[in-house]
Amino acid sequence: MISLDSSIDVIPVPAFMTGKDGSISYLNDSFRNMIISEKYQSISNLFDHFNFQKDDGLLLASIQDRHFLFLRHQVGEQFFYFGREGKHFQELQQQVSELKKLNRELDSIIDSSYDGIYITDNKGVTLKTNTAIERITGIPKEYYIGKNVAQLVDRGILKDSVTSKVIEQRRTVSVVQKNFEGKETLITGSPVMNEDGDIEKVITNIRDLSELNGLLEELKEVQKRNNQYEKELKRLKGFSEAGIIVESQKMRELYEMAERIADFDATVLILGETGVGKDVLARFIHRSSSRNGKGDFIKVNCGAIPTDLLESELFGYEAGAFTGANKKGKPGMFEVADKGVLFLDEVGELPLKLQVKLLQAIQDGVIQRVGSTKVKKVDVRIIAATNRALQDMVEQGEFREDLYYRLNVIPFSVPPLRERRDDILPLIQFFLDKTNVKYGLNKGLEDDLKNFLYELDWSGNVREMSNLIERLVLTTSSNTVTTAHLPEEYKRKEHKRVNVTELIPLKDAAEIAERQILLLATERYSSTYQIAKALETSQPTIVRKMKKYGIAIDFRDSKL
Repeated sequence: MISLDSSIDVIPVPAFMTGKDGSISYLNDSFRNMIISEKYQSISNLFDHFNFQKDDGLLLASIQDRHFLFLRHQVGEQFFYFGREGKHFQELQQQVSELKKLNRELDSIIDSSYDGIYITDNKGVTLKTNTAIERITGIPKEYYIGKNVAQLVDRGILKDSVTSKVIEQRRTVSVVQKNFEGKETLITGSPVMNEDGDIEKVITNIRDLSELNGLLEELKEVQKRNNQYEKELKRLKGFSEAGIIVESQKMRELYEMAERIADFDATVLILGETGVGKDVLARFIHRSSSRNGKGDFIKVNCGAIPTDLLESELFGYEAGAFTGANKKGKPGMFEVADKGVLFLDEVGELPLKLQVKLLQAIQDGVIQRVGSTKVKKVDVRIIAATNRALQDMVEQGEFREDLYYRLNVIPFSVPPLRERRDDILPLIQFFLDKTNVKYGLNKGLEDDLKNFLYELDWSGNVREMSNLIERLVLTTSSNTVTTAHLPEEYKRKEHKRVNVTELIPLKDAAEIAERQILLLATERYSSTYQIAKALETSQPTIVRKMKKYGIAIDFRDSKL
């Protein structure tokens, strides 16, 4: 009977036998003659390097710079290896190692993807998937391997098969659907073609849209808030550039309403005391409207133009209309303001005979030049303003009732400074900065002066404040303006008591009361010694306090 050992001896190629544990039991003569080694107890000590492919039964090995490829065959408990020698086997071994490395990297890349990756063959049988599929579907990735996508649809795990559509349409297909957990997903399947142009595999990308949709909603909210902030900043910037201070609640509401009605061509009537900023509000309405850029803002002071010239100033005149008239005629302010805004300041001063013509122009949108028989259409928005009580004038017959109601479509009442004290200090700072920039100066106001200006009633309102701040800055030699630099007419106002109607810090309240008592004492006594005695303190203290509050020490007291 021929033994196994002798059977491989007759084979003219390298061959050897091993047990299950890899120990070598026999080398044939062909292999033994090729190598010079006595260390062949096992595969591991026989070869210098080896790479065993279990699935294919292949062994790539090298010994003493000789390279072999062996095929394995099992008989009972024994394994037979039959090989060939060749240098290209080393290259093959390197390629196999490189392919393994690339395969591991590819597996790592696929598994690290945040999106689900799903790979099938051209029959829809699942070959591979990644860990992300578990997060998206809640099912272990191993569950899918070997299953056909049609089975997954039947079991309700998928609502529709993108893989089937790709195979059918032979192109990339995308669908948005909810999985059985209710998560919205974007599924994109792409075909992988072989050399013959047939589909070999289908690779599907699954993206969980629930988180993305949540982020989009958050982004929309952020963008919405940003738009609101941008609009508010733009509005505030527009206020500051126009010299508009809106710190007080009353002024905020006033200008917010003005912005809302800016694009409506209804007539506006602005009421308020002299100097409160009626023209500033009128200009703001024009600047915020769609007329800005189309037409000009034209201001006419009805109280500053002589009555006999006011009609021709407003409506224009034809050539030769009156003695001294321009030979070519002249357009009136209505024509100049075409497509824009005509601001009629002090409209309460308008003569009754002109009120009729103004009413016709507002009602019909047409004007007639002095000395002309033709009418001309104009597109003008009217904004009127006055510091007079027009309703009382209507009752007294000094202002036409029909014109009053034509003007009073959208009324605004600008409050005086004394009724919006939150605006006083910001306005003071605004005019101070403006004056410093205008004249290249860098002056500041003492706190006591700011307190005094805050307490004033400001009968002339914003115009009075602007003039006073500019006067103080220009007439004061020092860089810090104090109450001592106030004009005489304002110093006399210091003697008046301040009626505190708003909450202020206790420290400020104490200083206000202290200053008022000193002012009262200067009216009753003729020397600082008498004041000190009356107020039960020392004379140096009185002198120091009077200097602190800017109270003039003009007593004829030789001891001062």
